[in-house]
Amino acid sequence: MKDFLYRADNHGVLLSILMIVLGLLLALWPGHVMNTALTLLGIALVVGGGLLIYSWYSGRGKNSSVITLAEGILLAVVGLAVLITPRFLISIVPFAVGAMIALNGIFNLAQAFDQRRERYNHWIVSLAMAILTIVLGLLIMLNPFSTMEVLVVAIGVIIIYNGVSNLLIELGYRKIYK
Repeated sequence: MKDFLYRADNHGVLLSILMIVLGLLLALWPGHVMNTALTLLGIALVVGGGLLIYSWYSGRGKNSSVITLAEGILLAVVGLAVLITPRFLISIVPFAVGAMIALNGIFNLAQAFDQRRERYNHWIVSLAMAILTIVLGLLIMLNPFSTMEVLVVAIGVIIIYNGVSNLLIELGYRKIYK
């Protein structure tokens, strides 16, 4: 198992498995996952900002830059905003996730065309999965769902699909280049 984790050519498989696990978490516990993630992000930003402010304060007169203070204040304020108004960030997340999935679909499209060029028998399946991935990513970005929880579940299901399709495309890609 250790050898599998450290081999460079397994990063695509590991990433696909990680996507499937993340998708399952989002699909099964959407509200809890989003609230927990935002709370942890807010706390991390406030703590990071506080550390930068403390670093500036304790280093005054010793080449301590006012930029450190500004960064600390900015991080702390953003962290507090995340903790106070998490709904705003929740509204941005679907667009960002949809964009990442659509971009991943574009990369899968390129792999499908590589498979075609190398005369892989099942390249058309990879092409169909890549196109579907792009469409699903765009669907998330357009946000046609009525509630955030339904959208988060949909994101989870689409991430699961994306992980599975990446895994299948990766395995097909390996058959060509081994």
